[in-house]
Amino acid sequence: MVKMKILPLFLFLFSPFAGAGVVGHDIRLRLEPEQNLLEAEDSITMPEAKTGLIFSLHKGLSPVVLTKGASLTLLPPEKPGDVYAVNYSSSWDVFEKYSLSLPKGTKTFKLKYGGRIAHPPAAQEEDYARGFSETPGLISPEGCYLSGSTFWYPEFDGELSSFKLETDLPEGYESVAGGDRTGRVVKDGRTRSVWKAAVPQDEITLACGKYKEYADHGEKPELQVFLREADEALAQKYLTAARQYVEMYAGLIGPYPYGKFALVENFWETGYGVASFTLLGPKIIRFPFILNSSYPHEILHNWWGNGVFVDYEKGNWCEGLTAYLADYLISEGRGKGAEYRMAALQKYADYVRAGKDFPLRGFQSRRSPASEAVGYGKSLMFYHMLRTSLGDVKFKAGLRDFYRENKFRSASFDDLKRSFEKQTGKGRLDKFFHQWVDLPGAPELALRNVKITREAEGFGLEFEIVQLQDGPAYQLEVPVYIQLENISRPRKSLLIVTQKEESFKYSSMVKPARIAVDPEFDLFRKLDPLETPPTLSRLLGAAGPLLVLPAAASSGTYSAYETFAAAWPADKGNAPELRKDSELSALPKNRQIWIFGNENRFYPELAGGLARLGARLGPEKAVVDNQDFPFAAATMVFAGFNPGDPAYSAGLILTDRPEKLRQLAAKLPHYGKYGYLVFDAGMAAVKTGGWNPDNSASGQCTKAENGCLNPRAPLTATLGPYAVPPVYPAREPLAAPVSVFSADRMKSHAVYLASELEGRGSGETGLEKAYRHIGKMFLEYGLKPFFDGSASPEDGFAGTRFAQEWEENGHALRNLAGVIEGSGRKDEYVVVSAHYDHLPSEKGKVYPGANDNASGIALLFELAGYYSKRRPSRTIVFAAFDGEERGRLGSRHFIKNLGGGRAAKINADINLDSVGRLDGGKMLFLNSGSSDKWTHILRGAGFVTGLDYEASRQNLDSSDQASFIEAGIPAVQLLSGINADYHKFSDTAEKLDYAGMVKEAEFLKEIIDYLAGDSDLITRPPGSPSSLISHPSSLNKRTVSTGLIPSFEWQGKGVKADSVAPGSPLSATEFRAGDVVTRINGIPTDDLRSYSRELGKHVPGDKIKITYLSDGLEKTAELELTAK
Repeated sequence: MVKMKILPLFLFLFSPFAGAGVVGHDIRLRLEPEQNLLEAEDSITMPEAKTGLIFSLHKGLSPVVLTKGASLTLLPPEKPGDVYAVNYSSSWDVFEKYSLSLPKGTKTFKLKYGGRIAHPPAAQEEDYARGFSETPGLISPEGCYLSGSTFWYPEFDGELSSFKLETDLPEGYESVAGGDRTGRVVKDGRTRSVWKAAVPQDEITLACGKYKEYADHGEKPELQVFLREADEALAQKYLTAARQYVEMYAGLIGPYPYGKFALVENFWETGYGVASFTLLGPKIIRFPFILNSSYPHEILHNWWGNGVFVDYEKGNWCEGLTAYLADYLISEGRGKGAEYRMAALQKYADYVRAGKDFPLRGFQSRRSPASEAVGYGKSLMFYHMLRTSLGDVKFKAGLRDFYRENKFRSASFDDLKRSFEKQTGKGRLDKFFHQWVDLPGAPELALRNVKITREAEGFGLEFEIVQLQDGPAYQLEVPVYIQLENISRPRKSLLIVTQKEESFKYSSMVKPARIAVDPEFDLFRKLDPLETPPTLSRLLGAAGPLLVLPAAASSGTYSAYETFAAAWPADKGNAPELRKDSELSALPKNRQIWIFGNENRFYPELAGGLARLGARLGPEKAVVDNQDFPFAAATMVFAGFNPGDPAYSAGLILTDRPEKLRQLAAKLPHYGKYGYLVFDAGMAAVKTGGWNPDNSASGQCTKAENGCLNPRAPLTATLGPYAVPPVYPAREPLAAPVSVFSADRMKSHAVYLASELEGRGSGETGLEKAYRHIGKMFLEYGLKPFFDGSASPEDGFAGTRFAQEWEENGHALRNLAGVIEGSGRKDEYVVVSAHYDHLPSEKGKVYPGANDNASGIALLFELAGYYSKRRPSRTIVFAAFDGEERGRLGSRHFIKNLGGGRAAKINADINLDSVGRLDGGKMLFLNSGSSDKWTHILRGAGFVTGLDYEASRQNLDSSDQASFIEAGIPAVQLLSGINADYHKFSDTAEKLDYAGMVKEAEFLKEIIDYLAGDSDLITRPPGSPSSLISHPSSLNKRTVSTGLIPSFEWQGKGVKADSVAPGSPLSATEFRAGDVVTRINGIPTDDLRSYSRELGKHVPGDKIKITYLSDGLEKTAELELTAK
């Protein structure tokens, strides 16, 4: 968030920033952190000469005026209520006011002052979901933080400031301030630095500490990182990310407004964005997801908040716009924009109750979940609707104009309106801004009277859109999607709705099957409680929730429940009510409730409702997402519907460790978006997730004349046979950071390798060409040979130096391997591998092998190019293997002939095989059971990149990683997914998803950075190599298919379906994605090996019976197998 300061109320009443002049400060500041002291001289130049001024300064600094003929008078204290706190706490009584008399004609004068500033950080009341502490200012041995809210320099009515600041600190301490550092010297045990800001600032912020400094002095702006402990790898991550996001926002909005941007590690947990730097806490900066969430948010504040200032009296437009162009934009780029919008609407519905709503123009800063839901959530939806209405081109033009016209000025919603009306015409946005900025509340929509009519040509669909909210109608542009029978992509119409009830008609030659109003949550509106599955935030934001405790619990358990209730994370005016289950004859219908313990008499009632959402609670375990979670040594939380009225929610808390409930009370507010949580004995989250929308109340419909019409599903109606799930078109993000990896480069390599090279089978000319291409690229990237006594150059081809040559079974084979030597632990290795051979030609026809495995080699090249410009601690080996298609001959030979104890020094292998068909799906990492560290490494990469993946712990012999695992070396294979072109002539380069390969490269970079860093070698593979499932010989030789596409992430018994192929045998049954096949013809199928073995007994046309689990229930289906 942009850091905001406390200002006297009269500044807003009489001196708005927009009309302020610029005051020049020339400050010499001496800091003594051990004593909490500062001493300062400030030579101040006013924009015009005045004989009388009033300024504010921190209490106890005892200012003295050094200008001849001038005098100072301490003014009486402010009356209660005369201080307006833009930040959270008006209790910060930290400043006092002085009257300054000056000789006539004086513009420049000098003040001297000094004293202690020591305000320990304190937590905000009510804002329990964030957990940050705040301080108006602090000088301490750990460091210092001085901002506008500190009043550490003389602050004049409504001033903007330019400054020169010379800091003087004990040696070992460094300072960071806004503007550019123009000098630094260490002398006589002191460090003196000079910071200058020639452009106007709305406050001067200074941080100090014992920092290790890192910098990127390349292009402008200069990028800096100040860490409290040396960490080159972490600093480089932040420098790289900063360059990407600064360039992205400069292209979207306009030039970066300052000469530097710095990340500064604070000495307590904060998330501040101030002019030209950000202050993030020591834990926060080490969370892997911060790089692509909070960090770009704070970078963007240099445009919004610290480039264009906020006129707080007229409302804070800044936080919503920053959230929209940072947090939301990143989610949109990952294809999760609709999820983000739904969460924003959900938070508004959950936290903003009667009496807590207010207009956007009334928002100054986040003080509670309710104020956040308005000032961030409603605000970002306001910008989203404005963008949707104008279109991306005009929306971007409006942003650029707003920035250009208001740079280094204070601006309001009115200024925003003026800029965007340059795109629409003056006055065209009056109604839009008035209803969304000046008024509280939100529209509530319902779909009514849906009817299909038969027409002379085709069909008619009649329906009404109703606004249910009290008060006048909103003027809305409502997206309506109509899906026709057997067509997955719905037709979109944008309907103008200006009345409380309006009728519409849609005509089509094909019969409509489904209508949905705003299914992707593009409108700011109040969600119906049944429109989305229940979440914990509904319960956390509830007004006066009822907590029902089991009277049958032991005294110790009951006491723990009471302790949890006392620690309830609530605003003080919303304390929960506690009742024993024995005191209630039934659960109340009209409120949010919590049930504690399975000994609670209402537990069976709530468990039944959870079963309909997809969780089955038995006597000893819970089954969620078809996974078993024993109650022993676990704590579980579920959000469901109130059994008496699904318009309200009910929560369930189960634990066999009551002493852990106090920890749960602290954790719970951070998990508001989830529907269920499972914690282990140490209170680490082992399973979190949300309910399938199809299992929500809105997904349960009743039959009506024209199909499925449910009055509790206010915005959707299913109108007839409806077997095809809707597929909404992908949307282009407004902007995206430029990756360090290139889709075009990878495409050029894959196209070449998959072209008519006369085949890449053993002995074929194409394999020789591929070999030479790999050697050429290794030379170009400056790799060094890995093999001792590498082969001599042949035909003058220098790439031969990377080769390992041998003969096996009458065939000549050649691996290639080049290295980037490590900078520290260079005798330890990380291997990145891919095979370059493919199937031999058949009857003169060449197998292109684009996905298998030209894609893997292309991705390997891109990673080699990236790391050739960097030197991680460990040596990275890039290996291209021959003979994979003939039983992993190349990788087995590589391992067998390592020599010199090298195998024990390999941290891990990452094998790239068939990585080019991501197509919006999840990356698959096979053999993640080869080290118990893979789970954590992959999770970290997922946090940083925000990309989805699945990890399979099964020991699949699917590619060259198996050779490493057989030798006791941890290894995984990256696989983009299963497709019908595997080992076929149709595996061609134009089908590859090169943008998806860029995402894979971003993900792999995080994995390689960790493995090639200074951490310990990861744990070795457990068990025996004989446990490997022969994937090529077993899984791929069967000739029949059910249509099941397996989930490799599944760890339980059986084969779980990630999806079901359209038109396949399974698609004609009730079997669906997420179900688990447990038996075929009564024979158990505990894993992919046994599943494939059973199918291998059959031929196309055979009929089989499968037994499977669906939402915990055992079902059967009969199907006729088709050819694979």
